[in-house]
Amino acid sequence: MASKREVDASFAYKPMVLDMNREWWREIIIYEIYVQSFQDSNGDGIGDLRGIIQRLDYLKDLGVDMLWLTPIYESPLEDQGYDISDFKAINPMYGTMKDWEYLIAEVHRRGMKLMMDMVFNHTSSQHKWFLESKSSRDNPKRNWYFWRKGKIGKNGEKLPPNNWECLFGGRAWKYDETTDEWYLHLFAESQPDLNWDNPEVRAAVHDIVDFWGSKGTDGFRFDVINLVSKVPGLPDAPIRVPDQFEQPAVEMFTNGPKVHEYIHELNRKVLQKYTNCTVGEMPCGVNEYEASLYAAKESQELSMVFQFDHMDLDGQNGDKWTPRKWELWEFEKVIRIWQQHMLGNNGWSSIYFENHDQARSVSRFGNPDPKYRAVSAKMLATLQLSLRGTVFLYQGQELGTPHPQKWKIEDYPDVETQNYYNAQYKKRKDQDPSREPDMSDVMHVIRLKGRDNARTPMMWDESPNSGFTAQGVKPWIKFNDEYPDIVISKQEKDPDSTLNYYKKLANIRKQHPVMSYGTYVPVNPTHPKVLSFLRNQGPWRNLVICNWSTDDLEFDIPDEINTDLAVLVIANYDVKEDVLDHKLKLRPYEARIYTLRN
Repeated sequence: MASKREVDASFAYKPMVLDMNREWWREIIIYEIYVQSFQDSNGDGIGDLRGIIQRLDYLKDLGVDMLWLTPIYESPLEDQGYDISDFKAINPMYGTMKDWEYLIAEVHRRGMKLMMDMVFNHTSSQHKWFLESKSSRDNPKRNWYFWRKGKIGKNGEKLPPNNWECLFGGRAWKYDETTDEWYLHLFAESQPDLNWDNPEVRAAVHDIVDFWGSKGTDGFRFDVINLVSKVPGLPDAPIRVPDQFEQPAVEMFTNGPKVHEYIHELNRKVLQKYTNCTVGEMPCGVNEYEASLYAAKESQELSMVFQFDHMDLDGQNGDKWTPRKWELWEFEKVIRIWQQHMLGNNGWSSIYFENHDQARSVSRFGNPDPKYRAVSAKMLATLQLSLRGTVFLYQGQELGTPHPQKWKIEDYPDVETQNYYNAQYKKRKDQDPSREPDMSDVMHVIRLKGRDNARTPMMWDESPNSGFTAQGVKPWIKFNDEYPDIVISKQEKDPDSTLNYYKKLANIRKQHPVMSYGTYVPVNPTHPKVLSFLRNQGPWRNLVICNWSTDDLEFDIPDEINTDLAVLVIANYDVKEDVLDHKLKLRPYEARIYTLRN
């Protein structure tokens, strides 16, 4: 069956199909909605499903093809919905199942699609499965989770079954007095890990995916899906931090021995029944070779993965809480490796710079200084929408939203952020109990890397509460009201706004198939301040140039690149020159795309 993209006359281009693996989900723009912060429709300060319906025309006008909703299921919300207590029920704070059915009908009526977020590495500790499993050692669901006897320490103290460190800090095991055993939680204590080695667990997972697929869901995002297969026996991790019990153990539960078997089984038994787009989040390390096993067409597992190599550049050894200064050549190298590897291995990439777990790109990779914020946000947009893969935007990214800089620790509800702050506070207090520790450096890192920086409510207009919720209502999290120019109503009226630049880019991408499918060829990849590359496909050729600095500079385009008939497609500055000279003068954060004669 032809995709909507192939038959809809509203798409202007009729490309010569050089990529024989053309798929509808390769050519779309996916927009992640952090439901709690998108639009409140009932005045309780929390975004909901009816609120999303109110804003569908905005998303359609932006150029969005698919909406990805963060989890909307029943949950105690100890990790903002990624701790699910009922996979088939809508959390009343977001609405009802009828609201969801109305939402997907309205999404489809506008020619868009809907992606649901699935969290199957763990459940909430309030899920009925875990409550049964916890009730006794001989309960039929005991083996649905990882329960183990503990150890006895040198001083007679109770110790966990192994020394694994939780990804949110501390020990990865929680002791249960009722059964005198410990359960595994790679994340928060309220998120016990499911045991995928048990075929009953996998059958239950299949049933949930089938439930949502049969209701018309067009795609699935699978949370931390590469963690579902652990090393058999759950052995101790190597000692890397001698002065503490818990040790980093990512190699014990990342890309485990049966993970491909389990995901292929999910695809074969359920996903193949539907024309779904699937993306698997792959934290804790997945290189391009492993990723192509998940995403290659012949593997029959996932459409694509979320990899973290570019997201880990600004943290020492992948530690987000220990920032490091990165160089542009490092960023380009990561981009190039993934662009070229996936093309050569029949795989596909997701292209994202932000999401609900990541800091805002303009504060992280661009420049939040008011002088450069908008133009650097447009530069990042130019880069992202020029790369091969499926583009993922995150709500507010299209506005060039930066981080709030005046928040105090009590303004951050995120469990990961609070755990990090509390651990640092305790460590410093223990070192000198006589005085309050200086936490200014910790707050600096939180303002740079904390997840709540990206979870602030959308600012739709200039009314009280910015149109997100009713006047006088306290939103669930503070507004990022330090930046009045990220209000949507203001940007919609400004032809030079970041929002309208994103709209232009989205339209251009849909008219230039080379931007979805073309090869990636670097241009001077070691340049310290300019990231430039070619995108080639048959008779089409684009040249992308991004000045990643505050400097006015001159960039030399190699002589072998023929610029005689170059046509400017888009730029984030006003460009007067009619001819593209091989010595190109660039302004701070200037970005341009040219089509060339091939």
